[in-house]
Amino acid sequence: MARVICIGHSALDRLFTVEAWPQASAKVRANSLMEVGGGMAANAAVTVARLGGEPHFWGPVGDDSVADVMSTQLQAAGVDVRGLRRFAGLHSSTSAILIDARGERLIVSYRGTALEAPADWLALDQIDSAGALLADVRWPQGSIAALRAARRAGIPSVIDADTAEPATLQSLAGEAEYAVFSESGLACFAGAGDIEGGLRRALALGARLAAVTQGERGVFWIEAGQPEGLRHVPAFAVRVVDTLAAGDVFHGAFALELARGKAPADGFRFAAAAAAIKCTRPGGRDGSPSRDEVERFLREV
Repeated sequence: MARVICIGHSALDRLFTVEAWPQASAKVRANSLMEVGGGMAANAAVTVARLGGEPHFWGPVGDDSVADVMSTQLQAAGVDVRGLRRFAGLHSSTSAILIDARGERLIVSYRGTALEAPADWLALDQIDSAGALLADVRWPQGSIAALRAARRAGIPSVIDADTAEPATLQSLAGEAEYAVFSESGLACFAGAGDIEGGLRRALALGARLAAVTQGERGVFWIEAGQPEGLRHVPAFAVRVVDTLAAGDVFHGAFALELARGKAPADGFRFAAAAAAIKCTRPGGRDGSPSRDEVERFLREV
C-alpha cells in the first residue's frame, strides 16, 4: 500500500440550512446542521484513503473541541492522525456556512491561529518511509521543512499551490519537486501572463515539473530539461454538481499515483478522472471516489 504524507491545513465547516438570512439583527432558525471536514491537506488525505493508499496527516490544530471533531472524522475516513498536533492556547480553523432556500451561501470563515505554530516538532526522519509527500500553502513553515526533507530523501514531493501570498508561493514552488498550481494560484505566483511563462518561473526556482489545473480546460504542465514544451491532459466532460474540494481530490490522487511509481502524465490523467467524479457529487471530501470507481470511469471514457 502506497504511503502518502499530507502536511498542512485541517478545518471544520458547520453548514446550516435556513430559509433566508435577515438584513438586520435577528434570530434565524436552521432547518438542518451538518459538520463537514475541510482543509486542503486534510481533504487530500481522505482522498488518498478512498483511493486505496495509506495517508498520514501532519498539521497543527488548536486544543479545542473543533480539533476533537476533525481528528475523529479523519480517523473514521482511514487517515493516520498521529501527526495531527494540538497546541494549547491556539485555535483550530472553522467556518459557519448558511445556505438559504435558493442555494445561496453566506460564509463566516475563521482561519485558526494554529497555523502560526512552529514546525520543529515534525518527525522529518520518517519522510523517507513514504512513497510521496503532499504539502499545502496554508502552513508554509511546516510545508517548507517537509519539502526540503523529502528532497534530501529522494521522495517525490508535491505542493498544492493554491491562492496565497506571492512570497509564500515562490518559496514553496522552489522546494517542491512537483509544483501544481490552481489557476488563481499561478496568477498570484507569476501575475498575469502566459501559462508557460509562469510555469517556467517555477522551474527556474527549482521545481522539476510545474503544472496548472484549469477546471474544464484540464491540466497543463512542463518538465525541466524536456524538449516537448507545454503538455496537456484534457478534463473529462461530466455534469457538474459541486466543485467543492475538487482541487484537493486532484492533488491527493496525483500524489498517490506518484507514490505508486506512475509517470506524471498517467498521474495527471488519473487525478483528472478522480476530480471529475467528485464534481458530479454534492459536498466536499465526502464526494471523493474509490479506486474502483476511477478505474471503471477511465475504462468507459
